[in-house]
Amino acid sequence: MTDQPTSSPAGSPFDDLPVTVQLAEPLAKHTWLGVGGVSQYFCEPGSVDALSTVVSRCNETGVKLRVIGGGSNVLVPSEGVESMVVRLSAPPFCGVEVDGQSVSVGAGAKLVHLVSAAVQAGLSGLEDLVGVPGTVGGGLVGNAAAHGCNLGQRVYSVTVMLPDGSTEDRVRDDIAFASGWSSLDGVIVLAARFDLDEDDPERLTKRMQRQWIVERSEQPSGTRSVAMMFKDPVGTTAESLIAQAGCRDLCIGGASIYPSCTNYVVAEAGCPSSDVQELVEKVRGVVREKLGVELAPRICVW
Repeated sequence: MTDQPTSSPAGSPFDDLPVTVQLAEPLAKHTWLGVGGVSQYFCEPGSVDALSTVVSRCNETGVKLRVIGGGSNVLVPSEGVESMVVRLSAPPFCGVEVDGQSVSVGAGAKLVHLVSAAVQAGLSGLEDLVGVPGTVGGGLVGNAAAHGCNLGQRVYSVTVMLPDGSTEDRVRDDIAFASGWSSLDGVIVLAARFDLDEDDPERLTKRMQRQWIVERSEQPSGTRSVAMMFKDPVGTTAESLIAQAGCRDLCIGGASIYPSCTNYVVAEAGCPSSDVQELVEKVRGVVREKLGVELAPRICVW
């Protein structure tokens, strides 16, 4: 693999498809950590039909397919990934529409845009999630949560694409949601509908703004090359456990703990992905040994 993206050459599995496929796309620029190698194939399809052709071709040829959203919790190996990486960034995947007490949204839309649209329309139920990074699709797969609220609680239906490129609608009773998990991890989320409650827009806006301020105060500032390491255990926070275990000053190579927000790892320019992964495992081991708590990783290692 090379470090620069190139057009898909004749003879690739996707050469005859009506979609632009790149080779050796640097994935570091698509993740918050800003580290990692390239993808074997990469595309940003412009429509559901275009996506379907790529998905079905991957299924036919045995090419592994991954979807990347905001990249806030993704760690790409420095050696890259031998797979097709799809990013749903085109307008058909990013729309937000309000209809009465329902909000329909594309999987590629940022979660904060969904929350803001709902609040502006005087609809409550999602405002506590305003500080959660990433896209709606990723938020649904991982059941994004904050302040006792999670995305799955307000889902009415989700439109997904199956490995053969076909689509189907799944209603709430067809989907399992748990802490940091959903049963949507084996499909591609295309869109979702949320049913919300009517409320005063001004009151909701103030609540959303307060939550935003709280979230910003708890996250690193001045650097983008960060990622949250662990999920919060029931009854406490990963940050407090990491601090109690004395991990505040830990570092491995170019990866270090953010001193004032100890549940975040910071990657220096040129940091290999292995440094980040080793640091996360080191912190996890120290917390386990000293406090007897097994932290669940939030970072997804590809």
